[in-house]
Amino acid sequence: MRTLLVTSAVWALAFAACSLKSSPQLSASDARDVLIDRNWLDRMPETPRDKLHVYRFVPSMGGGVYQDRTLFKGTFELFMFKVEGDHIVFDLPETHERVASQFTIERVSGPRPFDLKLTIANDPRGPQVYFGMRSEADRDGHLLDERLAAIR
Repeated sequence: MRTLLVTSAVWALAFAACSLKSSPQLSASDARDVLIDRNWLDRMPETPRDKLHVYRFVPSMGGGVYQDRTLFKGTFELFMFKVEGDHIVFDLPETHERVASQFTIERVSGPRPFDLKLTIANDPRGPQVYFGMRSEADRDGHLLDERLAAIR
């Protein structure tokens, strides 16, 4: 009886520990929802001349935009995309490329002010790692511009 109680207690503790250790990585369906209508930056600039790369996936506007920029100057590229499971399929009209890239989104704590991390394994344009914020509700991108302007 005592062995049974000890074994039960060990299993209960193990089960509790496993349930507390939820993976920081989002499921493919949750990641698809979090990917959309959010600014994904490779870094938060500290000066007006710091270079940054930004993705924004906006299916309601027919695709997305990739920016290679500073606060005041940069280039952009429009693209179409679709999410298929854990892959983003990029259609790049300028170069006529079609690139399928596996992606993941994880919950993180930093670098500040970020709490999400997007990794695009075969990124067709920039670095593979970008950061975002769960609390973002910036449907048209104006809040990013305001936040970046505040750095000046």
